[in-house]
Amino acid sequence: MGRALFLMIATILPAMSAGIPLSCQRGTTVVHDYGPILDKIPVMRVLLINDTQEAQLAINGSYQITGSLTNIIDQGQGLQKSKISVSNGGINIGNKRYDNSELRITGLRDGAIELNNIQYRGEIRILQQFNNKFSVIEEVDIESFISGVLGSEMPSTWNEEALRAQAVTARTYAMYKKKIRRNEVYHLDMLDLAYRGMSSESPRLNKIVQDTNGVVMVYDWNIFPAYFHSTCGGHTEDVGSVFGKDSMPPLSGVVCNYCNNSKYSRWSTDISKSEIEKRLREAKVYVSNISTVKAIDPGAGKHGSRVEIVSASGSKEMNANVFRLLVGPNYLYSTAFDSKNNGKSITFSGRGWGHGVGLCQYGAQSMAEKGFQWAAILKYYYPKIELVRVY
Repeated sequence: MGRALFLMIATILPAMSAGIPLSCQRGTTVVHDYGPILDKIPVMRVLLINDTQEAQLAINGSYQITGSLTNIIDQGQGLQKSKISVSNGGINIGNKRYDNSELRITGLRDGAIELNNIQYRGEIRILQQFNNKFSVIEEVDIESFISGVLGSEMPSTWNEEALRAQAVTARTYAMYKKKIRRNEVYHLDMLDLAYRGMSSESPRLNKIVQDTNGVVMVYDWNIFPAYFHSTCGGHTEDVGSVFGKDSMPPLSGVVCNYCNNSKYSRWSTDISKSEIEKRLREAKVYVSNISTVKAIDPGAGKHGSRVEIVSASGSKEMNANVFRLLVGPNYLYSTAFDSKNNGKSITFSGRGWGHGVGLCQYGAQSMAEKGFQWAAILKYYYPKIELVRVY
């Protein structure tokens, strides 16, 4: 990618002059625009499929296939839906076999690659794994990637200012992941950011992404993990309480009076003890006949950092967010909860949906509807950040 973002921000930006102000309702925010800091738009390596024995591939338009080197081993015009599989050290696509451990498929000009019924703009790499399994990684420029993320992470009908704030947040998070995983096979997977390629795009969303082209958030002139979530329930959370990372001002938590319209601002749900025990058992956490589940050591946003489970097996403690994800984030919406034993089930009553760190999406939407522009929304949820255009 040329000069790495983290090095550029750490060494170049402090020496530069003030940026270009953007007029912003409810306050003025500055986007530092020094001209290109990076010599080209970064390319993301995104893990689309991992550890699978089969996938469906189709190509609309012209394409070429290369091996692990750059030599072209096949090319054509269009490919009907074909099965990808691995056998005897080679990769099979439909009736064709390639004696390669890796294939790179590139759509040329108008060519679009379709994998398991989802279209992608970038080129894909098929990598052999053990036991006749393989993974698929897309290499795509970050702006196309963010266009495929935006409509998957936030409702596409929401206010444009909220969507712009989300685009910058996702771009910042992606660039942070590229920095810390720069020497790994991929930078992001489907657990990092929801991504559905061209399937999530629309002219409106693409224009919104373009409006903030190249803009990221930095703190102390360093890129940082710009976490976000659906609903905080009244106060965003400190990153140290949830993820055990060092606290920093942008991720320390703020009061939020903007997400009360979310149905997840306050919630109550019943989950059977047997279901909780089953899900924990799948992760090799063994409990039986649960009597209490308690969120303990809450942070500023009242999200517990740990969970104490008392059962016939004794008392166990575990990371609260891990517990929430194991039980199911669509069942246990956050770790800011109280609980009650109802015999065969546990009633959880709480606030918010998600881990609670960083941008509150429902709060951002409410702020946008009240007239705040995207930069002001980001400055509110991530205190002491600067906005920088890096390409």
